[in-house]
Amino acid sequence: MKLDDLKAKSHQIRLVAFDLDGTLLKSDHTISKLSLLAIQKLREKGIKIAIASGRIFTMLETYSHTLGGADFVISVNGGAIDDLNKGVSVERQYLPAEDAKHVIEYCLDQHLDCCLLTRGPSYFVKDSLRVQRFEMYNAIAERSGLKKIEIKYYDHMIEDVNHIEKILVQEMNVSKTHKMMKFVDQQTALTYTTSDKNLLDVSAKGISKGDALVKIASYMGISQDQICAFGDYDNDISMFEVAGIAIAMGNASKRALEAAHYVTESNDDEGIAIAIKEIFSEVIR
Repeated sequence: MKLDDLKAKSHQIRLVAFDLDGTLLKSDHTISKLSLLAIQKLREKGIKIAIASGRIFTMLETYSHTLGGADFVISVNGGAIDDLNKGVSVERQYLPAEDAKHVIEYCLDQHLDCCLLTRGPSYFVKDSLRVQRFEMYNAIAERSGLKKIEIKYYDHMIEDVNHIEKILVQEMNVSKTHKMMKFVDQQTALTYTTSDKNLLDVSAKGISKGDALVKIASYMGISQDQICAFGDYDNDISMFEVAGIAIAMGNASKRALEAAHYVTESNDDEGIAIAIKEIFSEVIR
């Protein structure tokens, strides 16, 4: 789509959704000052802001705080939607307990780095590599005076399998990842997506960031064409498919680049601020 066409469409945008890792966050896991200023200009014009991430809700509070308070949070790839202004959950879906059990048992048997994510504790296997990301988040939260995520370790079936929002599998062996995908397809009623290299997000079927955006639009009483979405990876494509304006970062995956209406600079090169300035220039002036 041509830039002039995007500028014309920008006047009707009422909701802008930002993926987090690789999009809103730089490689050092911070949001640039220019991005914050650009987003604030959107908010001053009455445009609502959403964070859309594969992360759990409790791992997003510090970033909402940094933004000055996002209006909506889409977590676990669309499995949960929260209206932060009203302090209520618009949507929250859990993995069916029996399917969750099957996946956990498979991961334990295959010695996979499998993380079980809930609104309470997050569970990790011993020697997990993924736990480092959660420990890093806790350090950021502690510095900001925010609540840390409770980290627990497991080596057998956990007691509460009824409130798992997502199962995250980090596996460097591609062959083992493919076997895991085949198991999910053939032995469960679950689905999966990829949010980063070597990372498999397992969730209930019918969940996507795009589906969550459609629900927020209905909740707000706006059309899908009044949504703008920023993203960088395959799990952001569903947002691109429903948004009136879809913007991929310069560092985006090949599939995300192909699905976008517009490609900006990378997350480390002020891609957010540049795209907002170029596309919304007439709106925020």
